Formats: sequence, structure tokens, C-alpha cells
Amino acid sequence: MMFIYNKMEDHNHREVLSRLKFISKIQTGEKINLRYMYIQNDGLITQFFRTLFPDNRIKTFAFVTETVNKSFEILKFYGTSAKLSEQIMCRNLIYDLKESKNGLVNLKETYNLDLKFGCDIQTLLQMIDAKLLEYEHLALPPPPSTSEEEL
Repeated sequence: MMFIYNKMEDHNHREVLSRLKFISKIQTGEKINLRYMYIQNDGLITQFFRTLFPDNRIKTFAFVTETVNKSFEILKFYGTSAKLSEQIMCRNLIYDLKESKNGLVNLKETYNLDLKFGCDIQTLLQMIDAKLLEYEHLALPPPPSTSEEEL
């Protein structure tokens, strides 16, 4: 099967990968401002702004679920590729999915008073683990770090 390079598809894939990395950076006590895609520390100011510009845990859960699901679609799309660049992208994606679990656990802790949200996050974490087993053969050591501190 021949794939035609699609610039829009490439952009969408990069956006999903970026969002997955974003999720992995979330710490306990932080909430996502979905409108502008940044992290807010939980507090009175955040509560005030989230009342004016509604962001809530339902939207947050939809965001993280959609990101994870699209990540697995990308993994499935490139998972059988013979191209080295796409194999490396799969390896990086697997690594990022594993790392995103940290942010999901932190979100669960942030909303610890909401039992249903916690159960939803736990189910998503279990789904990630189960689906990653299908791609274990693609998982290599984690990609080398490219942080500015090491450059």
C-alpha cells in the first residue's frame, strides 16, 4: 500500500504528539486551560476564571481521552511501516504514551474528590497499558533527550 504525504495529516499528527507531551507535564494540583492550552495552579483565581470561561473536568477528560485515542490511531497507522523515520516515530510515541500516564495520575489526584472522574482516569490508564502491549515489539529504549539543558 502506498501512502501519499499529506501536509495537513502531518500537522495533525504533530499536534496530537505535542498534546500527549503536554499531558505528561501536568503536576498534581494543576488544571488545564483548554481554551489557551496552558496549565493553571488550582486556587481561587483559577476557580474564578474557570467559572467565567468554563473549563471543567468533563472537558478535561474529553481532551485527554481524545489525545490518547488519536495517539493510538497514529501508532496503528505507522506501526507496520518499513521506513526508519516512522519506526522511530512509533518508538517515541510509545514512550510519550507511557509518560502521559504520569500526568493522568496527577489529574486524578487533583480531582480526588470526584470519584467518577477518578474512575474514568483509572480506566483510561488501564486501556493505555492494555493497548501498549500490542506494540511492545516496537518499543525500544527511550529516545535521547533533546532538552535545552543538555545542548
